[in-house]
Amino acid sequence: MRQSAQANLAASVEALFQDAAADAPGCAVGVMDGGATVFARGFGLASLEHGAPITSATRFYLGSVSKQVTALAVLLAADAGHLDLDGAVRKFIPELPAYMDGVTHRRLLTHTAGVRDYFTVGYLAGLGPEHPYSEDDVLHIVGRQRALNFSSGYDFLYSNSGYVLLAIAIARATGKRLDAFARETIFTPLGMDASRFQHDHAAVVPDKAFGYEKRDGQWRTANSMLDVVGDGGMYASLDDMLAWTRNLLSPRVGARAIDLMQTPAMLTSGASTGYGMGLQAGAHRGLRTLEHGGGLAGYRTELLAYPTEGFGVVVLCNDAAAWPALTARRVAEVFLADRMAPAPARLPAPAVEAVRARAGCYRAPDGDVLALVERDGKLFIHGLPRSLRPLTADTFAIGGDPDLLRLEFEPAGRGFALAQSGGAPVRRYGRCEPPTTIDAEAYLGDFNSPDVGAAACQVRPSGDDLGVSFAERPPVTLRPIGSDRLWAADLGATLSFVRDAGGAVGGFRLDGGRVRGIAYVRTEQPSLRPRTLSATAPPP
Repeated sequence: MRQSAQANLAASVEALFQDAAADAPGCAVGVMDGGATVFARGFGLASLEHGAPITSATRFYLGSVSKQVTALAVLLAADAGHLDLDGAVRKFIPELPAYMDGVTHRRLLTHTAGVRDYFTVGYLAGLGPEHPYSEDDVLHIVGRQRALNFSSGYDFLYSNSGYVLLAIAIARATGKRLDAFARETIFTPLGMDASRFQHDHAAVVPDKAFGYEKRDGQWRTANSMLDVVGDGGMYASLDDMLAWTRNLLSPRVGARAIDLMQTPAMLTSGASTGYGMGLQAGAHRGLRTLEHGGGLAGYRTELLAYPTEGFGVVVLCNDAAAWPALTARRVAEVFLADRMAPAPARLPAPAVEAVRARAGCYRAPDGDVLALVERDGKLFIHGLPRSLRPLTADTFAIGGDPDLLRLEFEPAGRGFALAQSGGAPVRRYGRCEPPTTIDAEAYLGDFNSPDVGAAACQVRPSGDDLGVSFAERPPVTLRPIGSDRLWAADLGATLSFVRDAGGAVGGFRLDGGRVRGIAYVRTEQPSLRPRTLSATAPPP
């Protein structure tokens, strides 16, 4: 690439960050093209306390971008004969429940094992976001579950637990913790000298970018408190992650393994999941992509590669409000515009009435629930900060990028089809059909689940509504979305109540996020006067 052309491209990338504050957290952004680094620059501060700028040598917590490095380590360990990819993980972790006999290392790598996510169960049990989870914690949580989310291989559901189990299996199979094994087989051969898996969250990380989030208008530190690795736990610099990207695109280490990591897994039904091993297959304006994002505390990260173009983008941020997946795509468009399909056309903003007509609660056949809300004339998915922009009268895309997340609405607002990046099947959602009124008293009470432990769940009146409180936390509003089915929008959880032969509620099944089928049983019913509640739409 000629020097003048490269300078123009660099200026275009820098223009994407023209509004970035020099005295706030920011991002490190790097571009790999044809095996060479053609852009690497930091924007913002790595430490607000010390005014240290972000550079290409600054070390960021990677979050789930770590999973692809864990996946390569597992595959290299399998190639070396330390473990069998299709062998049961209980060979190395026999304390896991016997019903996990069919859970293999391969199923854990592809998120098709059905293992419940320890973060979600931990929340239900009363553990906060700053709890310093250890391997013993994860083994205790997983070991306490009485069942998988689904039979291994029958479905795809992202699970951090699976990758922590893989890190434990590597340590027991090789006699080396993940950091030592990865350093020997991956970091040192690739020159990733600033990379490490952090087994102790309190250990000092030189050149560290501290994580931040803004609360009540003030910046607050928000760092990883985890003592587990595999699902996350890796610190690395932009320079190191560009070296990793170069190896993904043109492997020197683990060529056969990287090919396997890129290949989407197949379910027992023969359907593709769109997810390989630590890498999500997808497309962007006609070009094949591989990607993975990460997010924990104040860190947000993204690796986006275009294998057919020998091109990759890495975005590492220490601001909890950053969305590097969109940023990486905009950076790629600067360099690859002449190789991409035309950008999708965008319609003018629809009338507020048309947006409000789309708003409401929608449910998929497997029980997953999404709420669409209108704010300031724009349509949002509840819980996501970026609006859905109209591409056609019936098609909306998050950030205007149909390859990232796209909703195609059916006539008369009956539902929509949701397509996400990757080759996963399109998911269909229909409008929730809540009853006109519900007998609120029937659901009141205290509930417990052996899967969760001693922490109780309470369903109580909350203002004019019902609220659910897990482990004595403040109540979250429940909204009726079907017969005996209440939804906690702010938790992303559905409570499906179960009645006995006499019609009395005896408990409920909790489905939400990365757990399915956690059974709660009523332990006490408070004596309260009967009342009914009107069914209303989920809150924005």
